[in-house]
Amino acid sequence: MKKLSLIMAIAMALSGGSAVAATKKATPAPTAMTTVKATTKATAKPTAKPTSKISVKPTANTTSTGKPTVKPTATSSVTTKPTVKPKPKPRKPRKKISVSPSPKPIWPPIGFTPSNGIYAKVPTSKELVGVISAKGNLATQVAACKKFVCGAVQVAAEQGCLWWEVDSKVYAQNKELLGNLNTVTSGSTSREYKTILLISPEPLESLEYIDSIEVVCHQEVRPEGVQSVTYTKVG
Repeated sequence: MKKLSLIMAIAMALSGGSAVAATKKATPAPTAMTTVKATTKATAKPTAKPTSKISVKPTANTTSTGKPTVKPTATSSVTTKPTVKPKPKPRKPRKKISVSPSPKPIWPPIGFTPSNGIYAKVPTSKELVGVISAKGNLATQVAACKKFVCGAVQVAAEQGCLWWEVDSKVYAQNKELLGNLNTVTSGSTSREYKTILLISPEPLESLEYIDSIEVVCHQEVRPEGVQSVTYTKVG
């Protein structure tokens, strides 16, 4: 049974000043769940072999008998030779492109807060932009942060996790608690870096932000019916 708790200071702002801080708590670690030419060939039409026929009209010659002698009609046929198709030019061999495997992540991760083999960190704005650019699914999700209060946390685990759970709190500009946010997402493999966006349904009006982040690495099967996002408004 593992329960890991990490507390981190605010390190970034999303959506016009939303700040995120990460807290990591250890939870019972029961088990784990795996939640994550046509080429058209131009058909050459057969070359028609032109055949030209020449008909010669008979010429009437008068013999000594006075009867015209009719010469037989001469039919001459001219047959053209078949068109010789040019030999196709040999194709140049394609250059082989070698793709190098992605470098393994640095371990233990630098700048992360550790706790019993689990690591968490609030990414800076620059780091988050880099991650979003590389992963299209995050780019789609972050579009919601133009309307709602958002945050983010990066996590990793020595043994991997079957699913991650993040508890956080949404605050107003004056530090008044607006609500509690629970985010559940798929797991990660051993030593894999994972970025989790924390998207609340709280409308973004001024400088609201997410803080008090608590990360839980679950190694038991995710129970059925667990919601991806649960938000409880305070007051």
